Amino acid sequence: MPIKNILLPEYSFVYTCYYGSIDNIQVRAYADQLKNQISEFKSYCEIIDFSRNVDFSQLSSETLNRAGALEKERPNAGTGPLAILVIDPLTYGLARTYSAFASDSRTDVLISYSLEDCLAFMGFNGPQELRIKNTINLSVSGSTEPSSAVQLGFNFPSDK
Repeated sequence: MPIKNILLPEYSFVYTCYYGSIDNIQVRAYADQLKNQISEFKSYCEIIDFSRNVDFSQLSSETLNRAGALEKERPNAGTGPLAILVIDPLTYGLARTYSAFASDSRTDVLISYSLEDCLAFMGFNGPQELRIKNTINLSVSGSTEPSSAVQLGFNFPSDK
C-alpha cells in the first residue's frame, strides 16, 4: 500500500495521503519513518488525508490508539496544528477516534471535508495556499512534473 508524503520545510508543513488498504503494520512503519524525517523541524503543521479511496477494514482501534500515542514520541508534534481531511462519516469517525488518542500531545486539531478549510486552519492563504495545493495535486495525481517539495513514497509489503 503506498502512502504519499510531502514535506515542505519552508512552511514546516507535512502532508500525508493514505489510500488503498491500510493495516496495522503499515501505520506503525510509516509513523516511525515520519518521526525520523521530521526530526529537524522545530515545529510543524500536518494534514492527514483520508479523502482518497481508503480501506480501513484491516485497521484495529488499538492501532489508532497506538498511532495517536506516537504523537507523544515526536517532541515537535504538539507545537503545530493537525488537520485531518475526510470524505465520509466513517472516516470522520475514525479521525475523531485518532484525534482523541492524540489529544495529549495535539491540542489544535481540525477534522474537515475540505482541503481549503484545513489550510486556512493552519494559517495558509494566498500564494502559500496555492503552492501547497498545487504540490499536493501534482503528487497525488502521480504527475511527473517537477516539484520543489521533498516527496517521499512509502510502499510496504502486504504480507504480515
